[in-house]
Amino acid sequence: MWTIALLFYGISSLMELLMNPDILDFNVSLFSVFYLTATSLVGFLGAGQLYLVLKHKASHIFLAFVVIFSLVLLVGLILKVEDFPDISSLSLTGDLGEDIRVISGDYLSSVYIYVVILASVGGMVLLLGAAYSFFRDRSRYYALFFVIGALMPILRNRPFGYLGNELVAVILFFIGFILSVLYMNKQKD
Repeated sequence: MWTIALLFYGISSLMELLMNPDILDFNVSLFSVFYLTATSLVGFLGAGQLYLVLKHKASHIFLAFVVIFSLVLLVGLILKVEDFPDISSLSLTGDLGEDIRVISGDYLSSVYIYVVILASVGGMVLLLGAAYSFFRDRSRYYALFFVIGALMPILRNRPFGYLGNELVAVILFFIGFILSVLYMNKQKD
């Protein structure tokens, strides 16, 4: 699940880069791909965490929730594209994080509920699952990297700005992932 989440992170980051005014500028297709992958990756991170700490049946149910909500979001975005206003009519600030919030709330309100549910539930599952993993067995210090990484998006533009917080979060997730692999390999020996 984490591999899928990091793939989605890479895709969403590429879309952010391409939406830069100096490259391709903002367009509906890039934004739709960004919106879907950025939201779904949180759910997949949460599902990956569940597979580490719970029985597989509960993890399978949560994964089904993530896939269904991601598909509903995909269909909603496809249907909404033709209703999207002309880019020149949008009052974008140039701050990508703020612009995404404006577009999400004002123009994508019909699918926004799926984003809120998927990102909120996925984020909480990731955060609580990682905290539980650490407190259940204090030797699993790698879980703290996931806890801190999961908190970074909540901070919005502090301390490193929107994109800086994203970068710090993915670095923390990657370190946590590497440390978890080392921990599990050590447990096998």
